[in-house]
Amino acid sequence: MKLKFKELNISGYERVTVISEEESGLEAIIALHNTTLGPALGGTRFFNYKVFDDALEDVLRLSRGMTYKAAIANLPLGGGKSVVMLDPTKPKPMPVIRAFAEAVNELQGRYICAADYGCRSEDIIHLSQLTSHIVGVATEKSSGDPAPYTAWGTIKGIEATLNNIYGSSSIQGKTIAIQGLGNVGIRIAEYLYWRGALLIVSDLDESKLAYASQRFGAKTVALEKITTAECDILVPCAIGKVFNEEIIGKLNCKGIAGCANNQLTQETDAKLIKKLGIVYAPDFVISGGGLINVSFELKDKGYDPIAARNKIDEIYETLETIYAQADKTGASTHMTAVALAEYRLKFGSETSEINACLS
Repeated sequence: MKLKFKELNISGYERVTVISEEESGLEAIIALHNTTLGPALGGTRFFNYKVFDDALEDVLRLSRGMTYKAAIANLPLGGGKSVVMLDPTKPKPMPVIRAFAEAVNELQGRYICAADYGCRSEDIIHLSQLTSHIVGVATEKSSGDPAPYTAWGTIKGIEATLNNIYGSSSIQGKTIAIQGLGNVGIRIAEYLYWRGALLIVSDLDESKLAYASQRFGAKTVALEKITTAECDILVPCAIGKVFNEEIIGKLNCKGIAGCANNQLTQETDAKLIKKLGIVYAPDFVISGGGLINVSFELKDKGYDPIAARNKIDEIYETLETIYAQADKTGASTHMTAVALAEYRLKFGSETSEINACLS
């Protein structure tokens, strides 16, 4: 294969590479945001972007989020992401898979890929046969699909958010609205159901709505109505840019705690959410369960499911720290979390004391 690499000079990013291969039709971008703490780990997203700039914006935002996600969880990893321009609903051509795996190998371990939106289990299996720089593969030495762990981390984040609002982390009897019933969202719905939540759900797929209604007694609403649904907690589990000034003004929830990446259209949206008295769980904190879990596959002693679960449980305490600090300083929870992540990137400290980086 004759891979073509085009390097983009983008401020704040260590390396952003556009990769193409004419024979296979590969068009992809791999972004390494920051590897101060370790190699960049981040999923491979398959999506049929309308224009190149959309793909570039997505990979930049996602890779930056992975840096913060790793730092906030005190993981020895950096932030990276990759996007491949393909229809996520169709089988992936093997020539494209081969070409992308070769591109990952060219980075010699600086980037470790994993499943993301549009990357199915069979895609991960095929990639794992062509590159060793991959995690989340279903083998006896790994944990497989990270979705259950992302979902569990989100549950811990929902509990922390409820505790901040009501003084109790109990989910029993709370009305929770879930936007998106994908691989993670449907697991969150099930976890919440067994804990006594009253569910409101939305998704493009009518079969998923029917399943949630039948299995969990969920109320189903149109996509455009989920963000305005009256609820205790709104749980975004779909694509990014969920919130902007217009949508924030129509919110009818007391808290936001979901696993979708890059939920804010711009960082100032977090201030608007705070002004309304809504508690916002920063997305790169609450969605860290999957990353935390696969990070244990890289341990010298091998994968330890108990240690991985216990580390994911720490999302609760991390959010408690962020909420308390945001209340103390008046800053948004998002900027408080960013400050903590940047503090750890700079000093490599596990401390949760972030007054210094906010002053």
